[in-house]
Amino acid sequence: MKCLLDDVTHLSITVDIWTDRRAKSFLGLTGHFIDSNYIPQAFLLDFCRLKGSHTGDNVRNMTEKILEGLQITHKVYRIITDNAASMIKAYKFGLIVSNSHDILINHDNDEEEHYESVESSDDASDFLRRWTLTDWHENEHDSNDVDGNIASRLSCFAHSLQLTVRDGVANVPCLSKCLLKCIKLAEWSHKSTKIADLLDDIGKSISQRTVTRWSSEYLLMKSILSLEKANVDDITEILEDNEVKFNNNDFIVLQEAVELLEPFAEITVRVQSQSVVTASLVVPSVVHLLDHVNVMKTNLRILKSMCIQLEQSIHRRFAGIVKRLHQQSVNANDRFSDHIYFVCTFLDPEFKLYWLRQMKYSPACESKMKESLIQMVLDECDYGQNRSSNNLRETLSSFSSRSIDMNDSVVQSTRTTTDKKRKLFQYDDDSNGCNVSPNSLKSPMNEINAYLNDPLRCNFSLYWKNSQLHTLKNVVKRVYSIQATSAPIERVFSRAGIIMSPRRTSMREEVFRNLVFLRMNESLI
Repeated sequence: MKCLLDDVTHLSITVDIWTDRRAKSFLGLTGHFIDSNYIPQAFLLDFCRLKGSHTGDNVRNMTEKILEGLQITHKVYRIITDNAASMIKAYKFGLIVSNSHDILINHDNDEEEHYESVESSDDASDFLRRWTLTDWHENEHDSNDVDGNIASRLSCFAHSLQLTVRDGVANVPCLSKCLLKCIKLAEWSHKSTKIADLLDDIGKSISQRTVTRWSSEYLLMKSILSLEKANVDDITEILEDNEVKFNNNDFIVLQEAVELLEPFAEITVRVQSQSVVTASLVVPSVVHLLDHVNVMKTNLRILKSMCIQLEQSIHRRFAGIVKRLHQQSVNANDRFSDHIYFVCTFLDPEFKLYWLRQMKYSPACESKMKESLIQMVLDECDYGQNRSSNNLRETLSSFSSRSIDMNDSVVQSTRTTTDKKRKLFQYDDDSNGCNVSPNSLKSPMNEINAYLNDPLRCNFSLYWKNSQLHTLKNVVKRVYSIQATSAPIERVFSRAGIIMSPRRTSMREEVFRNLVFLRMNESLI
């Protein structure tokens, strides 16, 4: 692993803390980079005992010790964590504290906000208020990368997405009552042989709820909808419990909730993938969700308030992205304020600028947004530092009108469509590109021109491995080390929990750590 890391120029890490069955805490670090074939690689850098309080200083010191031991501290590009206050404090200013760091991030609250596991409750409103995650915390703020030598902390996108859903379902009593019925029905389906036989006869099953993931409630509601009301009535007749019986309004609520939450669940799965790049999915996901809730508001009969709450939460929890989309100024303490998410989306052949159509910009706003995106990529290329702003503006203006007009007629036709359900990350392929000779690629601007005019939309790794856009390839290797979520370190903890089974609690700490390390890095064996 050290030999591989010696050849890596930039990598990002995910960090988190886990406590085993014996109440011993461990700090885990995973490292991520793009290899020479432009394939994402990931390793468990270390899984070590963390003694003492889980304070920001303690976490930070242990992280630095691990990275210094591997001699990769200077290579860390971004740090991805959940939103626990200790993690925010630990990496507030990156791994390297600079005296010239003039921009400070204002964190209003540094206290962790714990959300406990949820058990069935007769109080529907109380249950709804606590319908949330276990061991995931509030207080997420992204710090900007104001110094190229300072690794910035990024919030886990999946975590923030789940907090958004929590905000959306708050204070919606009709949904909480339906969900309580679903949970009771699911519990009985695994206790009653009569219900099990009935489900077996119709070839259906009822999903179980997992308190640590909101998507389990979504899958539960979806599985009950698939049973249809007649079969649900047969099951409730077996139970002889009037509180579990579903009326017609209940099914309308479930149907609207499933339709409203469907893209949230799909995106949650997509952004936690470990075999493909995920950082490029963040901006298109926010765009899709904004478009989705805007369309759904006009179609809902009962859950319109939930839809409005989801929309408001998206604007608040992804303020940095939303403000850039609306071409507003972004504050340093806005959540997801790092421009790197837009750079990643721009440099993914699947997205390029196609996703802009879903924003339904006016031609002038769309052109301005394209120029802004190009400038972000140029900044990553260290391009334009010795050029006057007027010359750069002329170049951008010329390029915008000449090269990145991605078929405005299609954009216009998109604006006229209403209430049509859009598939996630599906865009019309209508670019009229042309091949550009490598000899003509003498600057980052020309490479961007060639990239946007290239009609090829293939696999990310295949595209960049065969590309001759060398300046952009260097940027790709750096920015795509970023993970959209902290899911990689969560997978480590899941594996650790399996290794430390109830029958193996007397295992020596050194053996346990080594088993986890070997299991997660077995591809190197």
